[in-house]
Amino acid sequence: MSGVGKSTLFEKLIRRESARWIFIYDHKDGDMARRFKIRPCYSLDDLEVATERGGFVIFNPGRMFPGEPERGFDFFVQWVWPICKLLPGKKILASDELDDLLEDARKPLCVILDQGRTFQIDCVFICQSMNAVHNQVRKQFTEIFAFRQGDKNGTLWLQDKGFSESELLTLKNGEWLYRNLNTGHFEKGGSPFTPKNAGRNLKGL
Repeated sequence: MSGVGKSTLFEKLIRRESARWIFIYDHKDGDMARRFKIRPCYSLDDLEVATERGGFVIFNPGRMFPGEPERGFDFFVQWVWPICKLLPGKKILASDELDDLLEDARKPLCVILDQGRTFQIDCVFICQSMNAVHNQVRKQFTEIFAFRQGDKNGTLWLQDKGFSESELLTLKNGEWLYRNLNTGHFEKGGSPFTPKNAGRNLKGL
């Protein structure tokens, strides 16, 4: 669900990484660039300069792919892959709303998910609906942070991975359930918070 703390956790996880390069796809009106206080890249020249500098490389597709975030994501992933194979050390590929960017099993992303470990590439994604992500992508996920789900349909894949439906539907905003699919490690965490629009005054309606 929106507003439960996904982006806040995403930022914390990214900031804890010790990667030499962090490639972020920023298609939500520059939200990631503002969050990390990094000047976004709008062109190939920008991407090359930022990559040479190292650290955060945040690509905003708004100028090269106006109104076409899916095409922009395909371009970015295809651009990142050969670059990451040459760069030494750990790299991160990250994006918000992955489920909105994948109309099918995108081959470029699947290649990174399948072979990226060889070149020290890790991925961090935010998804609104896990069941909307193609299975060829989902099957590569190894660590899951699950927030409160909006309905039972959204819990099906998570239940299959060992999460409790009742817990998924009753988590408070800011709380999450974590499971490592490789080790089986499970944990509950996060800090509950009250959303700004909670407790609407209905008097007089």
